Amino acid sequence: MNYKQLYDQIIDRAKKRILASYVENHHIVPKSMGGSDSASNIVKLTAKEHFVCHHLLWKIYRNKEMTKA
Repeated sequence: MNYKQLYDQIIDRAKKRILASYVENHHIVPKSMGGSDSASNIVKLTAKEHFVCHHLLWKIYRNKEMTKA
């Protein structure tokens, strides 16, 4: 399974929409991997998407920092 492709699809979809319900901010490139707090590095996700994205990042990179995110 291509976890990076799934992650990119979720992020791309999030960039193109406006959610009217509860949202969570997500760093596209995690701060633990050098990402910034700039608006271009943050997308709004549903709680489920946010959980899935962090799980996918862990599957992609398998580093200890992702277990803390």
